[in-house]
Amino acid sequence: MFYPSDKPYELPLAAPGLAATVTPMSNYLPSPAVAPSAATLEAFRVAAKAAKPSLDLDGVSLEPRWIGLDQDSTRAIFQLIRIGDKRGTFTLPWIVERTGTPTPAVGNLLVLVDMDGTPTLLVRITRVDSAVFGAVRAEHTVIDGSPVRDPAVWVPLHTQYWNGHLAPFGLAVSTDMPFWIEEFELLYDSGHAKEMS
Repeated sequence: MFYPSDKPYELPLAAPGLAATVTPMSNYLPSPAVAPSAATLEAFRVAAKAAKPSLDLDGVSLEPRWIGLDQDSTRAIFQLIRIGDKRGTFTLPWIVERTGTPTPAVGNLLVLVDMDGTPTLLVRITRVDSAVFGAVRAEHTVIDGSPVRDPAVWVPLHTQYWNGHLAPFGLAVSTDMPFWIEEFELLYDSGHAKEMS
C-alpha cells in the first residue's frame, strides 16, 4: 500500500464550521503515482455522498491509499474489489511507526487512488487483525484477491513489495515482522456509481 504527502488535506464541507480531512500517510509515492489534489478528493467525497446519501462523510477522516505496483496492477485490483474477490488489504506496523500514520481501525474510511491520482473506490475497514510474516496461513490471506491468495504466492509477492517500502528505513522483511490484516467493505465506486446507488 502506498500513501500520499506529509500534510493533511483540509476539505471544506457544505455545512459552515465543519471540515473533513484526508489523513496523510508517508512522504513517498510509488513511481509513477500522482497524489490527488484536495479539490479532487473533495469532489470525490461530494460525489460519494450524492450517490449514496446514507453515507455519513461529514467531518470524517478519509485516508488515501494506493494499492498495486503500477497502473495496470492497480486497475486489476480495483476490478477484484468491485466483484467482491478482494476484500481487504495489509499494513505494516513498522512503516506506520516510522511515518506517524494512523493505526488501522474498524470504521476507518480509505480512498483507494489510481496511479494517475484519481480517487476511485471508497472502502470502510470492518475488521482488523494481526499476524506475523513467518507464520502466514491461508486464513490470513483469504481476503486478498484470488490470483495472490495462496500463501505460496502471497509471501514472495509481499516480501518483494514490502522490502521496497522498508528499504528507506534500513529494514527488510523478516519472519518476526508483524502485519495488520484489514478487511473492508466497498462503499462507493466512482467508476460505477450508478450501479451501486
